[in-house]
Amino acid sequence: MVSIVIITKDTKDLLENLLASIEKDRTLQSLLDKTIIVDNASQDGTTEMVRDRFPSARYVRNEKNTGFAASANKGYALAEGKYILFLNSDTVMIEGQIVKMADFMDQNEDVAICGPQLVYADMGLQRSFADIPSLAGELLPFVRFRVRGSKFKGVKARGTDLGSLSSSPTPDPRPPTPVFRDVDSLIGAAILVRRETLARLDGFDEGFFFFLEETDLCVRARRSGKKVVFLPDVKIIHLQGKTVRKNWVLGRMEYNISLYRFIRKHHSRLYYRFFAGVRVTKAALFVVFLSLLFFLLAGAKIRTRYNYYLKLVAWHFRGCPADAGLRPV
Repeated sequence: MVSIVIITKDTKDLLENLLASIEKDRTLQSLLDKTIIVDNASQDGTTEMVRDRFPSARYVRNEKNTGFAASANKGYALAEGKYILFLNSDTVMIEGQIVKMADFMDQNEDVAICGPQLVYADMGLQRSFADIPSLAGELLPFVRFRVRGSKFKGVKARGTDLGSLSSSPTPDPRPPTPVFRDVDSLIGAAILVRRETLARLDGFDEGFFFFLEETDLCVRARRSGKKVVFLPDVKIIHLQGKTVRKNWVLGRMEYNISLYRFIRKHHSRLYYRFFAGVRVTKAALFVVFLSLLFFLLAGAKIRTRYNYYLKLVAWHFRGCPADAGLRPV
């Protein structure tokens, strides 16, 4: 019923922890079609580790880093499950959680994609869904423009307020109704997607190298008439940022490349120009501000951010080329 597709690059230790957690989940084994690992040309011994420790996993190695979307599509093409669970290599499974996701999808045919509550190793909550990038959000980043999915308050369980469930005086002998919420987009560290949805939408858009490919998929799924759903009662550990933190500035530049592709794809040319104009203006103002108050650059973190905004402004003057981020030359 479930095929797992994992994308990795030079994250051997993280991947080993993830694969071990999948093996330990006894509830998952009867549902699992296969685990597929797509390796974007790792140089850290990933190949040997998978071969020696997890020989039952299907391992595919790319000769170069093709990015998340292309690698996810390659993994999906090898999968046979009704549902495809796409995982970042910096996730860790908690026993019994994936089964909940598959059961929910079986009971809700109108849902195309669902995602869990991502948590830190200490079980602290992470952001697990997101608003869609927009000009309004760029102008007023601290204002939420969508009611759906923008807050944890008012989570609905099949139309029933969560508070009323906990205060019901009469015990209900039936199994508890899964708590879920319609959202605009999910964080792609762990998402369960119907195979038929991927087939209908032609998979991920491979023009996205890294970042926002899951947002684009969610937008297209919703436009096709299906739902995208967040499951707050399902937990998956996400060691957030470990795969991008190695080169933060290039990671942020790659995000900008994906962001501009997303805006161009889903909006008019005029909208895109306004969006890019607002973004580069904000970056330039930040650079000017810190240049005038140069004593603030004593801190390493602020210097890194300053260098990033310098690079972002220069990137705009170069015409926003796609070679400024994490993509191999």
